[in-house]
Amino acid sequence: MTLLKYSSLKINKIAASSGFFIGTNIQKGRVNSTIQNEGFGHINGKKAKVRGNVGIVESEKTND
Repeated sequence: MTLLKYSSLKINKIAASSGFFIGTNIQKGRVNSTIQNEGFGHINGKKAKVRGNVGIVESEKTND
């Protein structure tokens, strides 16, 4: 077993699947899932135009 000793510790942010545990710890069943839906990117060209753009994402997966 590894032993770590700190004279001080600063935590700026805990997010997503991060965690801070003190003492002797065994983490079980930790789960993190993310879904990221992106846009259409960019349009190139001197006379390029975009009108009436619609984006639809259908997914049965949930982010619980």
